[in-house]
Amino acid sequence: MPNTSSEVCFPNSLCFFSTVAVLSYPLPNPLGKIQELRAELNSEKKDSKHVKKKIVLKKIVANMTMGNDMSPLFQDVISQMRLPLLDIKKMVYLYLINYARQKPDLASLSVNYFIRDVADPNPLIRALAIRTMGYINVDKITDALRTPLAQCLQDRDPYVAKTAAICVGKLYMHDRALVENEGFLDQLKQLLNHENSTVKID
Repeated sequence: MPNTSSEVCFPNSLCFFSTVAVLSYPLPNPLGKIQELRAELNSEKKDSKHVKKKIVLKKIVANMTMGNDMSPLFQDVISQMRLPLLDIKKMVYLYLINYARQKPDLASLSVNYFIRDVADPNPLIRALAIRTMGYINVDKITDALRTPLAQCLQDRDPYVAKTAAICVGKLYMHDRALVENEGFLDQLKQLLNHENSTVKID
């Protein structure tokens, strides 16, 4: 069976690789394939390390990057945000960035997951969550971004603080008034005095 390895890059160089069989692409029966992927994603079979879910999400992301419409799986994919694995979150967040504008009401269902992730003990997950929220220009997510962004700008981890600073810049292009009214520019100025040089550079 022929295979292809495709590199999927998250904004600002968070990348991962997915290797998928191309035998069934483009989808010969899109509806049937969607139902099959949904069943696999929601399977109750024992999968303590979530290996099977990773495989299914790789299939979904691979189909998405090849132009196949995976938006009918939106709610099913969002529900995987509850899983505490960075690799899974990367794929779910990439999916969200791609489809959130098409389904803004459903995208708002991800807010509680984002709020939890920006408080995660793992700084990579905190940074990934705040970065993703900044890339999704959906009103309900932008509104929900205010408090976690302020927290991440003061994060003890320099990578999270740096990521939050970049997020402020992107948010400024989308909603200048919000950035000014929330005092994010003042927080950026404070970061100029950060003890870690990697934060001050940005």
